[in-house]
Amino acid sequence: MRRRLIETMAVCLVACAASAGPVARTFKVTMGALVNGTNTLTEVRGYVDEVHVSVSDNNSTGTVALTYAPLDGVTAAISVATGATTGSKVWRPRVDGTAVAGTALTSDPPSRFMLAGETLSMTVTGSPTNVAWTATIKLDQ
Repeated sequence: MRRRLIETMAVCLVACAASAGPVARTFKVTMGALVNGTNTLTEVRGYVDEVHVSVSDNNSTGTVALTYAPLDGVTAAISVATGATTGSKVWRPRVDGTAVAGTALTSDPPSRFMLAGETLSMTVTGSPTNVAWTATIKLDQ
């Protein structure tokens, strides 16, 4: 009986260690001689908690847009976060639910974006050359 209890506890510990938790995915857009650039992350899964964006010189300004491509391959890219960024910025993007007709339910509390294997893109425009932009996406799985 005691051995069975110890085995059960060991299995529970292994299961807890293997369970999914928060993860961070990072991607970079290096401008080089360009003022516009894009990079993508594929197979992004989880709820988007935070997006941290920064530029290598911590001073430059550019417009950063994070979008994802819906899995149907037909629907236009959906914006997760976008805006002018100087140095660094943190977004905690949220979205309103929709009614059956597709209209926003503004009376409900906003919820996090849920990604289920979509491709996430970061596009930087209007940036100085020779800097690198980095985005770290914190996901809760």
